Amino acid sequence: MEAGLLSARHTSPRTRGAVRSRALTVAPVIAITLLGAALRLASFGRVGPNPFYDAAVRSMTLSWHNLFYGAFEPGGQVSIDKIPVDLWLQVASVKLFGFSGVATRVPEVVAGILAIPLLYDLVRRLFGRAAGLGAAVTLAVLPTAILTAHSDTMDSVMMALDVLCAWLIVVGAQSRRAWPVVAAGAVLGLAFEVKLFQGLIAAPALALLALVALDLPRWRKVAALAGAAAAFVAVSLSWIVAASTTPLSGRPWPIGSTDGTIWSVVFGFNGIDRLRGSASPAALKLDPPGALRFFRAGGHDYAATVGTTLLAALLLGAIALAAVAATRARGRSARPQRLTVAGAVFFGTWLVSGAALLSHMQRFQPRYLEAVTPAIAAVVGVGTARIAGQGGRLGAAALAVCGAALAVAGALLVGPPAWAIAVALAGAAACGVLAVAPGARRARAVIAFGLVATLAVPTASALTVARQHRSDAGLPSRLSATQVASLSRFLIAHQHGARYELVSPTVARAAPLIVHDGRPVLMLTSLQGRPLLGPDRLARLVAAGEVRYAMLGGGGAPVLRWAKAHAHDVSAAAGLPRGQLYRLSSSTTTG
Repeated sequence: MEAGLLSARHTSPRTRGAVRSRALTVAPVIAITLLGAALRLASFGRVGPNPFYDAAVRSMTLSWHNLFYGAFEPGGQVSIDKIPVDLWLQVASVKLFGFSGVATRVPEVVAGILAIPLLYDLVRRLFGRAAGLGAAVTLAVLPTAILTAHSDTMDSVMMALDVLCAWLIVVGAQSRRAWPVVAAGAVLGLAFEVKLFQGLIAAPALALLALVALDLPRWRKVAALAGAAAAFVAVSLSWIVAASTTPLSGRPWPIGSTDGTIWSVVFGFNGIDRLRGSASPAALKLDPPGALRFFRAGGHDYAATVGTTLLAALLLGAIALAAVAATRARGRSARPQRLTVAGAVFFGTWLVSGAALLSHMQRFQPRYLEAVTPAIAAVVGVGTARIAGQGGRLGAAALAVCGAALAVAGALLVGPPAWAIAVALAGAAACGVLAVAPGARRARAVIAFGLVATLAVPTASALTVARQHRSDAGLPSRLSATQVASLSRFLIAHQHGARYELVSPTVARAAPLIVHDGRPVLMLTSLQGRPLLGPDRLARLVAAGEVRYAMLGGGGAPVLRWAKAHAHDVSAAAGLPRGQLYRLSSSTTTG
């Protein structure tokens, strides 16, 4: 026993020192992650619902058939326009916490939070701890990432998977092992299954990362890359192939498909059509594509949610590259390590190619920016650390000028609160003071104040997004919660054993009722007014009493014309404005 006590006394100082050192290393990452969590979870319960995906989650909880195929409505007539992998996570959350808008968004906000420390470790492995912390804090306060984490769309999960893919490649390069690279291919395939081609915007950059970073004999490198490609193909096509083996008569019609096949909705509607499809004149007026799209204050307010941070990434990245090139030209720098070069190529390619593609897309939603948010955050962190570490006093002066310029740009583009401009200018001024101050520990302080100057305006916008509980969650409901409840009570009281709660011309109109009641709804058309059934079948269902009521809108499909000719307006009885709800009958209505 005495020997044990002596041993403990002998080793405890060393152990305490190791624990203290480890705590000092981990504490900033934990603090930054908690900051990101606080911004994403503030007013989380007040975020508005998204009836489209909420309806699918509600339907998918009702049967294994609906779960596997991603059925949009409980009857399994139609399915969502995506692979349902992400919605499986939402179904699990609903089963755990009960059905609510909050429960459906839990997987997305958790993914958005976990991406912060994961990005830190990815950047740390490539560029060092200071750059990793800068990247993590930038992602934590990036307004568009917070906006998307509030939504029940798939984008935040997809983003986290892209970061995980890059992390695995770097781990494989550091350990000189092939299996993490193969695993990265599988993760990229999973990102495709979560958000289809949006998850592949990072793919060219990831390929370059693997090619440059892997330091293996040629045959092992080829085998690792081939294995990654095979894993990607196997995972990305697994659900598509499995679901397509079922004939259309035994599965739902995918919304957006032209022929009922899953291949059509994946590679047509969500692939080629996204690139060549034209937005409506109203959408183009609100959000015109082009090189300056993300720096405009109007429309979707991109300047506040992403523009100032994107501008910082482009500016800091360019200055850092120039500083490294100048140092190399003077012969004052050793040849950069393979991983450092790979990381620069990776994040630079991801940022430039991704931002360029998204800025020119016509059919665009703010949540799509999650495909490049890690690259924006990483370049800000790496650029700030490289300028401070590479340039000495000149680097500090450069960050001072850059911070002041970004503060002015933020004031012009966003019009943030005065405190944000003051904080940004104070950070820039501190960098200026440090440019002439002596001290070997100057670089750390310069990085810290440089990030303060860079992120003050985005942080103010992040606080606004959090305080206003904003999201980018897709289709809003045309009916208020009170109207949906009134409609539900009326339909339940007047169903008389009908199989379908009502008929709906589109999925958007039926979604709020599906969320509320979880009963089958008969869809007449898919997207672009494509008929899902003919007048004869609808007539038979009405005559048999399987459907009694309809919500009808515009459109010239034959089934819609038949429904309008056999409909009587009963909106007032259901507590709705005129023209919302109709009673169907087999006889033609003449009034």
